[in-house]
This record gives sequence, C-alpha cells and structure tokens, in this order.
Amino acid sequence: MTTTIRLAGGRVHDPLNGVDGEVRDLWVRDGRIVAAPEGGQADEVIDLSGKVVMPGGIDLHSHIGGGKVNIARMMLPEEHRAHRQHRHGHCRSGSGHASPSTFTTGYAYARMGYTMAFEPAMLPVNARQAHQEMADVPLLDKGAYALLGNDDLFLHLVKDGAGQGAIQDYVAWTLHATQALAIKIVNPGGISAFKFNGRRLDLDQKGPFYEITPRTILTTLADAVTALGVPHPIHVHGCNLGVPGSKDTTLATIRGMEGRPIHLTHLQFHSYGK
Repeated sequence: MTTTIRLAGGRVHDPLNGVDGEVRDLWVRDGRIVAAPEGGQADEVIDLSGKVVMPGGIDLHSHIGGGKVNIARMMLPEEHRAHRQHRHGHCRSGSGHASPSTFTTGYAYARMGYTMAFEPAMLPVNARQAHQEMADVPLLDKGAYALLGNDDLFLHLVKDGAGQGAIQDYVAWTLHATQALAIKIVNPGGISAFKFNGRRLDLDQKGPFYEITPRTILTTLADAVTALGVPHPIHVHGCNLGVPGSKDTTLATIRGMEGRPIHLTHLQFHSYGK
C-alpha cells in the first residue's frame, strides 16, 4: 500500500540541491522524497517545527567491526560485567562506554544523525566475522575496506616482479572475496618491517626482507585500484604513525603520489613535528 508522509515545518539543509536553512515541508512516499502531491493530502503528518532536516551523515572511517573492537571488548571484562546488554535472548559483547556493543553503536550513530558508517581496516582473513558483526549493528548502512600492503603474498608479488596485471588480479580477487568497497593501507611496509624488528620506515626506505619501499607499495596499489575502476581511492594510514617528524613523511607521501588519487585518513596523527 502506498503511504504518503508530510514532514512539516522543518529547517531543511541540502547543500547538493542548494537548500540552506529554508523552512519548508518535505513529502515522502514509500520511503522516497517526492514532489508535493496535488491537493496536499498526506496519510501522516509529522511536525518538525524547530528541528533541522538534513541528509543522513556518512562516516567514512569508523572502527565498528572486526578484530580491533573485539580485542578491546576482550580486554575490558570488568566493563562488560557492569554494563551487560541483553537483546532477543542474546548477551551482546561490549557496553556504552569504552567498548560499545553493536546495538549501542547503531543507536548512538542514529542519535547523531548518521545513516551510514564504514569499517576502514578489515583484515581479509577476518572478513566473514566483520560482516556478521556489522550486520548486527542496527539502523545504519555499513561497508568495509580490505587491508592490503603488508601481507606476504602482495609483497612477494612485488618483489618477484609479477607485474601490474597480477597485482590487479590479486586486488580484484580480494575485493570480491571479502565483499569490500575499497582498499586500505596501514603504515605501508611498516607493519611487515616491525616483524623484522624495524621500528620506523620512511617513504623511500627499503623495508627488511622484501626490500620494498612504502612509495612502491602505495603507487602499485593506487594504480591497481584506478585500473579496476574502484570508486574510492586507496585509503591510507601513512608511514611513521605517531613518530616525531612524521609530518615530513606525510608531505613526501603527497608529493610522491604524483597526482594519483589518495585518501589520507586521520591526517592529524601524521602531522607531528618534534
């Protein structure tokens, strides 16, 4: 059955359509905004006087699922005991404080006006669990980015000169197998270097064992993502995170991409001087 709802008297902000703070009515039919019907008849009227009406917020980078939040939940048992949550006969891990549960996450985002959030660092090996966890978050549309750039197979392909075609096949397979929307790179080459006791890795410094620079990792994956037509560019948590002087590495990274698209995430943490 067709249902028409009139959202009455809200202050509307819609930058895409040039609406900035205009008090007006919106009409919704079967979940979609439509033009005002002839005669102005509505099945339901919702008074939004004094309220703001705007497109739902989209959080491009929010750790809402996967290993990171689950490690936090595991390491804070005292918080779980103090804030146990039961829904539909199940006890959800987490609370409303340092390690929120899936339910708490969804409702908190909705209260802030968000309708979509993305998990930005999904390990391919954990993809099934991460998707299951995100599916348990209510009220939000969700997506995730798959982590590459420090895994052994990728680094072996680069080291052995497998070629850009093989890299593209690997990236495409990873996106399909994990049902990810983009590729995330964390500390390119630096996590691999840490396994060999390397504590920092500059943009043009060869990492131990594979002898590949972060610049090569970034440009190789950026070219693969572009060639495959992935809408979101490589999502990059850059080199030397938290290391004094990392601002120089960040500026070198921007120049080193030579115009290739890149999304530099939480840039503040790559902007330290001394």
